[in-house]
Amino acid sequence: MPLAAKNHWAFINFINPPEDFSRWNDWVCEVFARSVIEEGAPLDLRDASDQERVFADDLADRKAFYERMEGVQVGRGELERARDIEQWRLDPLKLTKGIARYLQGDRAENLIVVFDNVDRRETGGQLVAFQTALWFMDQTRCLVILQMRDSTFEAYKNEPPLDTYRTGQIFHISPPRFVDVVRKRLELSLEYLASQGPEHFEFTPRAGPTIVYPKTRAGEFLRAVYTELFQRPTNVSRILEALAGRNVRRALDMFMAIITSGHMPEEVIASIARGADSKTFPEYRILRALMRQDFRFFNNNTGFVANVFNCDSRWERPTNLLIPEMLFFLISHRKVRGDNGQMGFVGVPRLLTQLESIGFVRSDIRDAINFCLVKGLIEVDTSSPDTVRDRDNVKATASGWAHMRILSGRIEYLASVLPTTPMNDKHLSARVYDLMQTENRSGRVLFNQSVQVVTAFEVYLRRQRHEFDSHPGFAGRAHSGSNYILSKITEALTHARRETVQASRQPDLLDL
Repeated sequence: MPLAAKNHWAFINFINPPEDFSRWNDWVCEVFARSVIEEGAPLDLRDASDQERVFADDLADRKAFYERMEGVQVGRGELERARDIEQWRLDPLKLTKGIARYLQGDRAENLIVVFDNVDRRETGGQLVAFQTALWFMDQTRCLVILQMRDSTFEAYKNEPPLDTYRTGQIFHISPPRFVDVVRKRLELSLEYLASQGPEHFEFTPRAGPTIVYPKTRAGEFLRAVYTELFQRPTNVSRILEALAGRNVRRALDMFMAIITSGHMPEEVIASIARGADSKTFPEYRILRALMRQDFRFFNNNTGFVANVFNCDSRWERPTNLLIPEMLFFLISHRKVRGDNGQMGFVGVPRLLTQLESIGFVRSDIRDAINFCLVKGLIEVDTSSPDTVRDRDNVKATASGWAHMRILSGRIEYLASVLPTTPMNDKHLSARVYDLMQTENRSGRVLFNQSVQVVTAFEVYLRRQRHEFDSHPGFAGRAHSGSNYILSKITEALTHARRETVQASRQPDLLDL
């Protein structure tokens, strides 16, 4: 019998377990009993014969009792037997042990139980889940796979309950790198094209004759995109890997968004089909596809990129510099042991105090924290995708670093986010609107038009920073998020104007 046919799986999802940790043992048993049958275990707990198979050992232990009851009254033994089975069936632990014994003992097969999404719990919940996994293994003798964040294990590996496990028994499975996942998916796609695809593909550009090319050319197009994105020594690969983080599904979604985006012109596909060089994928095209996907303009609800200049008119003191200041502070602490003992994490109370001390308003800061969490610019130690509490700790993600370090120095990014950037300047807002109208009519804007509106935005941000200089905590700082983000915008404009500047020998502050 193949090994896969001898394996039986169960999945315990820790997204919504009972709030009371003391109930987790019973809850795990209840979920296990349902899941193992849903996953295909050869059992039907509504069938009397299967019930007897599950509780065979317990029935054997009480065989003498049933015989005595049968001797006292005919049928009494069967009645007691039925009562016991029903009582055991309603006992989560008894049922779990019976199922495990039957599958692993009587059938000599394997039982694998996955404690899923444990890494989404806060630190205390992860440690309790680990204890629960040890208890469950002791009760069932099955293999348990548990997802725990690396940071939690490293912070508590010398404390109970993790210290009870020898290091040699810990199996660490790292997620595959972004480029490896995409390469493997590309190989599978090429195999599918070779075996299942039509012999020829065709499409008709908006201007020009119909193009027909063999399926081998389609594979070359995919290879060309992969080579340009991941094998050339450019910042694009760094940006993509940072935006994906450790989310493999997000990595695949980004690759698909790039090759299917309406912002990847038909001429590019045609040039690849004709065998032209693949250097037709400049960085700005990739950024535009990531930011806008299938939409004409960037917006805050789509794409894989966030607007670090976001603010809200309802804030007590609206400013486009709050998020850059917060990200700069968190990134500068990424190599420091955090408030929760884990590298790079800063307690929410300390973050609020720090930003308040330089002139920002507490309620505005909370809103900005939530925005950054939802957009993946920061992460919380509970791994919650959308909730931050006062007792939590947060740190900047690789995506947050990429937005500050790379994207903020790109004209394509700066010009694209302006339509979603709240601004208290009617003249600048009107210029941004006019630029959108131009792009909407013609499908494109001239590069120098984007440079001009970004220049005006830089002036606008400098006025904001000057207003904050009146606050004693803000003024006089050697390094700040506001100064840093303005320096990146200046670099982008200098490069766009092809102005000659003396290269700084100082490393970038966010690379230290």
